[in-house]
Amino acid sequence: MWRKIGRVFGAILGWGVILAYILFAQNLAQKHRSEQKVTDIVVSMPDSTELRRFASSEQMLKRLKNSGLKIEKQLVDSVDAVKISEYIARSGFVRDADVYVTYSGEVHIDIRQHQPILRLLCGGLNSYITKEGEVFRSPKGAAYYASVVTGNYVPHFPRNYEGNALAHYDKLLGNENDKLAKIGAEFASLKRKQSECNRRKHELKKDSRRPKWRSKEKHNRLMVSITKEMQECEAELLSLKARNAQLKKRQQAVEKRRWKLYEKRTDFANLINFVSEVGEDSFWSAEVVQFVADTTSTGEISLRLIPRSGDFIIEFGTLADSDEKLDKLHKFYDKGLSRIGWEHCKVVDVRYDKQVICTK
Repeated sequence: MWRKIGRVFGAILGWGVILAYILFAQNLAQKHRSEQKVTDIVVSMPDSTELRRFASSEQMLKRLKNSGLKIEKQLVDSVDAVKISEYIARSGFVRDADVYVTYSGEVHIDIRQHQPILRLLCGGLNSYITKEGEVFRSPKGAAYYASVVTGNYVPHFPRNYEGNALAHYDKLLGNENDKLAKIGAEFASLKRKQSECNRRKHELKKDSRRPKWRSKEKHNRLMVSITKEMQECEAELLSLKARNAQLKKRQQAVEKRRWKLYEKRTDFANLINFVSEVGEDSFWSAEVVQFVADTTSTGEISLRLIPRSGDFIIEFGTLADSDEKLDKLHKFYDKGLSRIGWEHCKVVDVRYDKQVICTK
């Protein structure tokens, strides 16, 4: 029995020693951290390469040191990781940033950049766009290779816009929907007022009939007020009719504006999807070096493709049936160009159904 008691006592003593050591080590670590100052700032950009880089680690470190944020030689407990992350995120190309401090006092900042699929160089824009529709302006000295889109196409967001363009379009569409809802409420209010006027007119007409028991003199006196009120009802109905016509014009204008916005959003999304589709195809990503986007008279995007091979331009047209157009263009590359010769084509037109037109 004494042996059993000894083992239990030994176990309790052992666990007590371990717990005391943990508490001592924790207290020592807390004391160390409370006294530890920042020894270094380490910025890393793991997804940055020579061909896909918006800024170097050295440039980001320099910006951080010139930001006014107190980091160097500060106590590590006073380092505000949230503020550092928010400052880094102001660079439009930054997707997210992790900030943490090591035991030795090093502030580590791991930056991940957006991966754009195209660069818009049209309509006064010089912006990169990701597959998700994220837009940010080209940083000074950026060296990031992406498909280039030129031409007279102008998307429906400001030149200096940074953020998700599709969300921007959705916000604008939401504003127009709110306006339509407000107009709808105004229509309902007008309808109620018209119903009230018509109901009152009906009552007045009933009152204008002289009952047998009422004298002519009394009825004539009553008709004066009835006639006056009838005229007021008629005037209000005319006013309501005019307001209803004005409201219809406002509604049509908002619906037209909303439809144009919807088309522009659709065109922008289709352009992103098409460029992404070309970029994901091993053949077309190597062959197409530039997209020229113009706006047609109907407001749609019309594309011309600049190929790497040959001295010709590809008239692609609108983005409708883009898969079929790419497919017949690929077949023309395989069978047609080898037969007629690359040097004899100046324009290759795939805009028409089931045919490719080559102009010399």
